[in-house]
Amino acid sequence: MADINIIETIGMALLWLVIGIGISMLLVKFYDFFIFRKFDLQEAIEKRNIAVSIFFGLMLLGIGLVVGATIISPGAGSLLYDIVLTIGWSIATSLVATLFFFGFDKLLVPKVELQEEISNNNIASGIFSGILYVAVSVVAMAVIMT
Repeated sequence: MADINIIETIGMALLWLVIGIGISMLLVKFYDFFIFRKFDLQEAIEKRNIAVSIFFGLMLLGIGLVVGATIISPGAGSLLYDIVLTIGWSIATSLVATLFFFGFDKLLVPKVELQEEISNNNIASGIFSGILYVAVSVVAMAVIMT
């Protein structure tokens, strides 16, 4: 009986690992392809654009934090429902962070166009913008876990 529980636990852990990383990577690729059109993640990495790499790396971290929070929060008892909640929180949090990104771009640094600066390898812009995603994600984690 103990062997079955261990196998089930390992199986669930691997399932959540694949789901969590999959959601995170898909959302980052979505934002890379559809939202942040002034730079391309793969091209930026090939050209060693540190600012783009930092920005998307911190975005990935932020989404991963939200996925982790939904996984460790008390589940509803249904695997499908928990997966839907994880996807929903991840999408909602990344959308809120993106709205903040564009809002901060216009209000906080109106003389700087963050996407353009990140594209031009402005590391400060990449860090600032990526940290924004992490900050929004940390707040979302607190909400999820309460």
